[in-house]
Amino acid sequence: MLSLVRGGGETFDLEIGRHLARLGCRVSYLSGLPLFGGGRPPVMPDSFRPPPALHTVRSPYLSWIPWDRMRGGWRVWLVDRRMFERRALKWVLPRQQEYDIVHLCEMPDWVAAAKGAGLKVPVVLRLTGPEYVDLTDGLKAADGVIASGVSVEKIRASVRPDCENIPNSVDTDLFRPQPSTFRPEHGMGPDTCLILYVARFQDFKNHQMLVKAYARFAAEVPDSRLILAGEGHLKSWVQKDCVALGIADRVIFLGEVSFTDLPGLYAAADIKVISSDYESFSFATIEAMATGLPVATTDCAWAPRLIGQGLGPASGGAPHARPGLEITPGGVITPVKDPEALAKGLLLLARDPELRKKMGEWNRRKAVAEHGWAASAGKLLSLYKKLTGASSP
Repeated sequence: MLSLVRGGGETFDLEIGRHLARLGCRVSYLSGLPLFGGGRPPVMPDSFRPPPALHTVRSPYLSWIPWDRMRGGWRVWLVDRRMFERRALKWVLPRQQEYDIVHLCEMPDWVAAAKGAGLKVPVVLRLTGPEYVDLTDGLKAADGVIASGVSVEKIRASVRPDCENIPNSVDTDLFRPQPSTFRPEHGMGPDTCLILYVARFQDFKNHQMLVKAYARFAAEVPDSRLILAGEGHLKSWVQKDCVALGIADRVIFLGEVSFTDLPGLYAAADIKVISSDYESFSFATIEAMATGLPVATTDCAWAPRLIGQGLGPASGGAPHARPGLEITPGGVITPVKDPEALAKGLLLLARDPELRKKMGEWNRRKAVAEHGWAASAGKLLSLYKKLTGASSP
């Protein structure tokens, strides 16, 4: 995996690898590392036993450029990807006899190139989003294709009807309702309403819409804070928006938060917000659900399904719901790119502690029952065994 910026794909690989190791697999990672300073390879959880081997190859690290706001900017993003693919191929080919499976985070073009260059080891390709379905050569060349969420449906409908659904999951022992030191450390009392968004500052995450919604919300709930955890090339744009909206003193930019510190951050919050235009899945949603938080999300594809879209309100739900809001057992859903509607959804939750409690309890139950890593790792290991003809890890 390229992994110069940690996102959902990297989280999946780290967590699924940790649980594969528990099942007896020997796991190693090949990651990108910036050519000059800055950035770092992924940090392995302390609970990863036995520890995996970590190998790196150099890549330009151009992710700091706002490529998703530039015309043709995808070419900038592609430079990192292409250089990593070439160097990764040179690293893997002479060492392929050491491995039973090569597992990729995206990079479908790499599969076809590797097979053409003589790679004999079975390749499993994981797609984090459905936008890769047009790259049919790589999809056809892969020995196995896996995905989750909305992506599974679209990939199966294109060139890989055999795409395996390996769900994104959450460590429900790590992410759970628990005491947190975040509020006292930041000078906030128990009555301050904390709204949390954990996401990279990329265009489709739509932080700029979120801060507009929060400005409306804060006008009615002054004792509140918006917590933004994450880094990215659009962070400075959002900071400028906060100044222009007059909410800079109420929005806390935490930067990148280590994975081990995230559970305490979630546990301190009152509401988890998702302002994305699109999510093929959403780790942040299931992390919040496991922590027992209600979720206010845009209608961004998969996150609404996680909190019960279409199931109606929770028992004793919200008869005072407003037009433009869908009340679900686990939260509220508002239209994408609509700050006014999102503000109304946040206000609905902020003003009804009992409703928040019921939604959080429903979310916690669902996360524990349906989104554990052990089940996903076991399903993936079964695919590995099928492709290698193995009867044991």
